Amino acid sequence: MGRVRFYAPDRLPVCAAAESTMKLFHQNWSDARRLLRAAGLAALAVAAAISLSSCAFTGGYGPGAGDFETVIVDAGHGGHDAGARGLSGSQEKALNLDTARRLAAVLRQSGLPVIETRPEDGFVPLGRRVAISNRAGGSIFVSVHYNWTGRAGAQGIEIYYQSLRSKRLAANILQETLPAYRTDNRGIKKRGFYVLRNNRRPAVLCELGFVSNPSDNRNIQSPGVRQGLAERIAAGILAEKAGRRPAK
Repeated sequence: MGRVRFYAPDRLPVCAAAESTMKLFHQNWSDARRLLRAAGLAALAVAAAISLSSCAFTGGYGPGAGDFETVIVDAGHGGHDAGARGLSGSQEKALNLDTARRLAAVLRQSGLPVIETRPEDGFVPLGRRVAISNRAGGSIFVSVHYNWTGRAGAQGIEIYYQSLRSKRLAANILQETLPAYRTDNRGIKKRGFYVLRNNRRPAVLCELGFVSNPSDNRNIQSPGVRQGLAERIAAGILAEKAGRRPAK
C-alpha cells in the first residue's frame, strides 16, 4: 500500500472527510483501523465510518455549496482567444459572453449579487479569473462555455466540477438546463480544469452544447435559446442555494 495522507476532521466537510479515507475502508475494516491507530487517529476511524453513512443522505452529491450570497459569472475565452469556431454564426467567445451577461442579469433580478470576470470582449488570464473568485467570500463560481469536437455527431450539455462540495451545484444546473433545447444529457463530470482545481469556492464549468454539431449549433446561435439557458442556469443556482437534492 502506498503513502497515506491523513487530514484533521475539522479541516474538511463531513462527506469530504469520508471521501479522503474511502480507499482505506475499501480494503477492509481491520487494515484501516490498524493504520489509523498507528497514526494516532483512532477517533477518525469512528468519525469516518459515521461520515460514510451520513453521505448517503446527500444522495451521493456531497455536502453542497453551502450558504453562498454572491455568484462569480465567468465568460470563457475572450479577446485573442476566440475559443471554438461554430459551423456557422458567432464564435464561442461571443456566445459565452452573451450567455454570461444574460445569466448575470437574471441573477441580479433574483436579488443575488454578481461579479463578472469578463464583462466585455477582452482576454482575461485563467489565474486572474480564479483570483477574482478566491477574493470573494461567500460565493460560487460558474464558468460558461460551449463545446467542440471533431465528431459531428457529438452533442449535448455537460457540467464539470472538481471538488465534492461543487458536485450538487453541477447536478442542479444540469437538471435545469437540459430542457432548454433538444439535445443529449452528457451528465456531470469530475475534471481538474484550471479554474476548478485552483478555486477555493464551489466551482463549475458549464458546456452548454456543441458548436460543431449542426443541431446544437443551430439552437445555440439563437438569442432566445441562450436566454433560456441563462434563465435555467440561474434556476439551478437558486435550487442549490435552497439546498435542493437533484433528481437521479
